Amino acid sequence: MEDRTGNPEPRSMRTSSSNPIAVSEERLEPRRVRRQKVRDFEETIRGCVGERLLIAIKGPPDPDSIASAWAQHMIAAELGVESTILYFDPVSHQENRALVKSLEIELIRYSEKVNLSGYRYYALVDTQKPGMPIDDKVLAEMRLLTFVDHHKNTGEVEADFVDIREDAGSASAIFAEYLERGSAGLEPGNQLHSKLATALMHGIKTDTDNFFAARRIDFHAASYLSQHADMDLLRVISTQSMSPKVMDILHRALENKEVRDNYIISGVGFVRSEDRDGIANAADYLIKREGIDTAIVFGIVDDHLIDGSFRTRSQALDPDKFIKELVGADLNGNWMGGGRLDKGGFRIPVGVLANCADRELLWRITEKTLKGMLYKKIGYLNEESG
Repeated sequence: MEDRTGNPEPRSMRTSSSNPIAVSEERLEPRRVRRQKVRDFEETIRGCVGERLLIAIKGPPDPDSIASAWAQHMIAAELGVESTILYFDPVSHQENRALVKSLEIELIRYSEKVNLSGYRYYALVDTQKPGMPIDDKVLAEMRLLTFVDHHKNTGEVEADFVDIREDAGSASAIFAEYLERGSAGLEPGNQLHSKLATALMHGIKTDTDNFFAARRIDFHAASYLSQHADMDLLRVISTQSMSPKVMDILHRALENKEVRDNYIISGVGFVRSEDRDGIANAADYLIKREGIDTAIVFGIVDDHLIDGSFRTRSQALDPDKFIKELVGADLNGNWMGGGRLDKGGFRIPVGVLANCADRELLWRITEKTLKGMLYKKIGYLNEESG
């Protein structure tokens, strides 16, 4: 398949190797592999023509997962497959709500009233784990068609097509590659394609921290998408104001922060689900403190989940390993947290303690327990907190 950009393949640089032809072929091999992935992705989707595809966003929808799901939805449509984007947690962050509203992205939130009986296949984007939080009997009737992600590969995924790129800073960049090198590419002057390019550009921008954590594929994708994206609209989406509730969460994070060497840890108390992104915002802010390379912020969301955000600038720290060792897995073997590159998160069910009538006591127990786990993990074995 030819490069959709029409650009010639770069010639190999001069080398001291005794076999320059082999060096050239070695450099071209990743490109061949990527093109084959695009072909395999499209062929897998074409294989379910006549069936309906469910594209699921697990966890709180963010720009990267929203844009990636929308890209797969539009690619599927170009290939003759009807699909629906399903999400489970509220679209809470003001930027994410602006993204969905401004670009008119059609999403359906899951509830027990949503009829999934007509779907034989489902796809997952921007998540480490297979499966969906739906009835097991309903899920058993579905087949995982595609799985596309950029987090650490856990080796637990079985699907017709799997593309996990740990060398990508965003899932949006992977889908941009599918568009650039595949048969369902973006067309100049097409308004819908311009909106998709804008969404993918925003997904890359946010998941790579304004390109500071971007990889080669992210920069290449941004270059391609910039030819089609509405940059004025992107600017509007990216400059949404911070809500008063989120500012309150940031204030509590600053008030409750505790510093241990290069770690900063803070609990922010009870948070509504629609404001949960304030926890991530607080972690993003605290990591900027001088002398700090790792920030962890947590709170209880809607009385039933301990939701935490992890940010690090440490080259020696693996967020995915750190979080998995910290919070472990649930009774079904599903990890309660994970991460990639410089960030991560965790979600721990409060369980039966959610019935505690004394919310202040519930928070003290939660804060003391989680901080104790964190201090033990980072080497403060006898630390007392709470």
